[in-house]
Amino acid sequence: MNAVMEKQRKLEQKAAERERRQKLREDAKLLSEIRRQEKRARLKSYPTVSLTRNAVYYALFFVFALLFTQALRSPLSSVLFIFAMLLPPLLLLYAVTCHLFVSESNTLEAETVQKEVPLEYEILIANTGFLPYPFVDADVQYPARDGVHCETRRVSCTLAPMGTYRILDRAVFHYRGGYEIGIRDLYVYDPLKIFRIRMRRDNLRPVFVMPRRPVIVTDGEGAASEVNTTEVRNLRGADRTELTEIKEYRMGDGLRDIHWKLSSKTQDLMVKHYGMNACRSVCFLPDLGENYTDPYRRGLYTDDINLCCADAVTEMTIALMLSTLRGANNVCTLMWYEKRAADVGMETLLPDREAQAAAPDAADAAHIGYAAEVMYNELDFERVYPYFATADLHDAALSPASLCRFITETESISYYIVTSRLDGTLVTTLQESLRDYSSVVLMGGLQVYYFDPVAKIRDPAERARHNDETEHLIAQMRAAGILVTVFNEIN
Repeated sequence: MNAVMEKQRKLEQKAAERERRQKLREDAKLLSEIRRQEKRARLKSYPTVSLTRNAVYYALFFVFALLFTQALRSPLSSVLFIFAMLLPPLLLLYAVTCHLFVSESNTLEAETVQKEVPLEYEILIANTGFLPYPFVDADVQYPARDGVHCETRRVSCTLAPMGTYRILDRAVFHYRGGYEIGIRDLYVYDPLKIFRIRMRRDNLRPVFVMPRRPVIVTDGEGAASEVNTTEVRNLRGADRTELTEIKEYRMGDGLRDIHWKLSSKTQDLMVKHYGMNACRSVCFLPDLGENYTDPYRRGLYTDDINLCCADAVTEMTIALMLSTLRGANNVCTLMWYEKRAADVGMETLLPDREAQAAAPDAADAAHIGYAAEVMYNELDFERVYPYFATADLHDAALSPASLCRFITETESISYYIVTSRLDGTLVTTLQESLRDYSSVVLMGGLQVYYFDPVAKIRDPAERARHNDETEHLIAQMRAAGILVTVFNEIN
């Protein structure tokens, strides 16, 4: 009877897993289509030379001049017709001269700024020639008033001979990440606004907004976050200067600890074991995924929920790393999914097959890589900090727990997963990881720091469902021996 029930349970789990994967594929296709439509909308623009609505009035004027000349049949009346014929090329020539005289410049106070710190920027459109340009439009990209993202607006101005138009403003960014400020395109018209000349500029200056660096106070008073720091334990790591014994290889032993010479003699894999000291090795796996991009639930959350979650995960990871590195003989390994991995010379991996199966049409899944950096002190942290602080959000199908398979060192190491979303897949992956490394991971070696974005959920029903699911998953992980710390904000 128990065997039948177990078989039925496995069949139900497989069916549920198939339904989940099918839903992920459908959601990924819908999301990919939305992104393609947004991209086409961004690329929609005017050609290099185009006609405006005033061209219709010119056509009527040309017909009138032709009829007027034919009706009078006078040499003097032909002057109007000649003027109508020469007007378009003269106006076009006038407008084309903008390539010689119209220029722009972009000045930023700094390319790197901490969030919530004001940043001043200045954009200039200058006319260095002797011809006036009464009608000039500029597509300017600058920070929105809410300080969440940058938006493109069209600004109209008039350029007198040797004149300039200045945009001077101050912006405050509320979330970390990469932004761009500058001029995308310039549109110059002739005096009658018949021809429009598009000047492709893309003079955008990058601005990298860095997260804050909260400090974890170990005494629990005046702490920079709501994390219960008393749960952070000092684990004992391996001292590779003192060899204690040699044993047979067991599942989870590090490959670099294999004694190859002795293994070749005994025909069995033998592993070197070392003494223990106060050193500990901690691997941080932050989750920077767009975890709340379900198009069916888009109206249930605030628009900035993903940015808020990424900020909280980044700052919490920074606080934990700094607290660990300030201890004695501690080593930190930071691993995260990174789209720029190939550009900045970091580690890369082949396309994630699991992620492609879940999101076959997602373009990012095929090019995603991961960054892995080892830090021994705060100087190493300062070297890694600019890359990690400005990392882009990746697809939600990529779970940070899946990065554990790239870690070769599994002896006496702690795993700190910092995430903003708990789901059944993550809990299952963590339980499997804990079971696989149960012989070498000490108590407290797997910890989850969870940022609860309940404040960013608009719908009351969705908020109640979220709270119930979160409590159930946290209880499930704690029952499996996983330490879970929940924080709602970083002060």
